[in-house]
Amino acid sequence: MFFAVFADVPRGTSVFMRLITLCTLSLCLLACNKPDPNPELKDPIFTDYQSQLGATAAALESEKKGLEGFEKELAEVVPQTGQIKYAQKRVRESKEKIIRLEQEKQYLELKIEARRKESKRSYNKAFKKGEPWPDPQEWASYQTQQRFRNAKKSWDVKERMKEVGLGEEKTPEPAAGGH
Repeated sequence: MFFAVFADVPRGTSVFMRLITLCTLSLCLLACNKPDPNPELKDPIFTDYQSQLGATAAALESEKKGLEGFEKELAEVVPQTGQIKYAQKRVRESKEKIIRLEQEKQYLELKIEARRKESKRSYNKAFKKGEPWPDPQEWASYQTQQRFRNAKKSWDVKERMKEVGLGEEKTPEPAAGGH
């Protein structure tokens, strides 16, 4: 009814447009700002843990299939040929690797759950304060920790010298006219 009254009158049209503009602006300014119910999905550390869990689960399944093949080889080995020791060693190593991967998978599942709780807590804290989230310093610190954790643990002098640039210099040639 309001629209029908003001639709045909030129003066009413300008009043109507002002009213519509006022309503739109007030809705924009008073729009509600709700916290995200699943902030962990925006957390890069959480998503990295999930990708690690996926890789570990895939490696675990692959190793279980490999174990089946090794057990089949062990059953088919001809006795007293010396091959049984190698087959038993491969089965034992595969079982040990499976145990390690299962432990790593369980560890990552616990880490993901702890990170989910931490993400929600820190997100709500940042939301109440109006701060940006996730914290870029935390992500940089996490990347540094991961780089050190995955770094090569052995020390090779020759490789280190190449990295630094030592040992690439050529030795000077002896003088042509001398002693």
